[in-house]
Amino acid sequence: MPGPPGAMDARLREALREYYRHRSVRSRMHEFLGGPRRRDVSAMYITATDGHADYPEPEPPSGLSDCLGAGLEVDRSLWDRRSLLVDLDIEHANFDHPEAAWMNPNRAFKLQLPVIDAALRTVTRAGIDPLVLLSGRGFHLVWRVDQESAVFHRLACLGHVNASLAARYSQTRSPAGATIPPQLDHAYAGLGMIVEFIGHRVLTQCADANPIPVEITAIEVGPGPGGREIVSFDLSEYGDPLHKRHIRLPFSAYLKPRRFEGLIGLSATISPIFEIPLDGLNLDEAVGIARSPDAAARLSANVHTFIPDFSGPMEALLDEYESSDLAAFHKDFYREPPLPAANSFADAVCGAPLCLTWLLENPNDWLLRPAALQYVCRVLMAIGWNPRAIAHLIADVYERDIDWGEQWVRLDPFNRAMFYTRLFCGMVATGVDRLIDFNCVSQREKGYCFVPDCRVNLLPWRAKLLERRKQH
Repeated sequence: MPGPPGAMDARLREALREYYRHRSVRSRMHEFLGGPRRRDVSAMYITATDGHADYPEPEPPSGLSDCLGAGLEVDRSLWDRRSLLVDLDIEHANFDHPEAAWMNPNRAFKLQLPVIDAALRTVTRAGIDPLVLLSGRGFHLVWRVDQESAVFHRLACLGHVNASLAARYSQTRSPAGATIPPQLDHAYAGLGMIVEFIGHRVLTQCADANPIPVEITAIEVGPGPGGREIVSFDLSEYGDPLHKRHIRLPFSAYLKPRRFEGLIGLSATISPIFEIPLDGLNLDEAVGIARSPDAAARLSANVHTFIPDFSGPMEALLDEYESSDLAAFHKDFYREPPLPAANSFADAVCGAPLCLTWLLENPNDWLLRPAALQYVCRVLMAIGWNPRAIAHLIADVYERDIDWGEQWVRLDPFNRAMFYTRLFCGMVATGVDRLIDFNCVSQREKGYCFVPDCRVNLLPWRAKLLERRKQH
């Protein structure tokens, strides 16, 4: 259980305890955990936090009652005994004003509507009708694939798991001592490729339609009227090990704003927020209910939160993926040879912009950020590196002894390098990345101009990259 009893404001804690006493709230949580009764639970673990912990420790689902009695936010594992869970995570992010979505939720959610509509169009065309959850600053579209289904085995054949990550999966990874079986780890990796495909479809549909930029992860952009803000189609969970990712329970409190209590007036103006299913509500109704313990409790008595099984319709989504440009890129990516001897750190920085050299020499924590990884991929592709070689270079940088702290205890460095390189190079190769912000002005506006007096212009590298894409 995280934190001492006094870590949370006493009034907030007591209000949440009172709210969690509603039987219907607990019933909806059990449904999301795998079934209406405790013995039906299929989630491998839960986590609980008072809002301040970045990485809460997993505990058995049987501890749910104690977590609720302590007035905590509760998540369930993506890792499931019977199913492979699909989670499309879409949210508003503001890099200058992280509190923006909580202070003005109606605006933040309305900015996301074209993205939500595009995501729903993509999956409903295949016959998938996900459970849609409203979170503190975004949405989760959730469904599941049965591990005994044909499509699960197709996903397992599609996925690639490197040896170091497979070794981690073979170790005890749940409070009950379970390990992640090879079929599941490959299916999860394959699912990441399908979510990436959905992301491409969404970005293509929203490229010119959304009022603020839409990015495939939390990538900084230049400032607009509201600051540096985006709608993020966040698939970062599929770049992390399965046993490290979890999703908030419906009707749980959403306590992330507590991390930002130092912002002027924040704690005094934000009431408790709850994760709720949309279930036919319009956006204004949902935002109001999510900020009222009484209204959220009433809603819990009139909805269900079982995660729907769409194993069959997922076949159609895989068929669509397999005929796509992205699938062709993925096949090439995994066919490419390992890092050629000629490609080295020295080779990467020779003739490259000085900001690339600076970034590779000062990677902690810059090279953990998606925008920096995107930049490395763009520059090296422009120079002529193949994506697989780029991934190996990034992995080699991650392996350096540069005081990474617990980063590579939690995560696998080679898997992270492969995932983000595949993601960003795939966007370039398929044309989803239109390279609009691949220039010095945008780099400065985003906060990624590391050598401001270098007298180099990125436009020639952009031109090279566009030409290479045209040739392929």
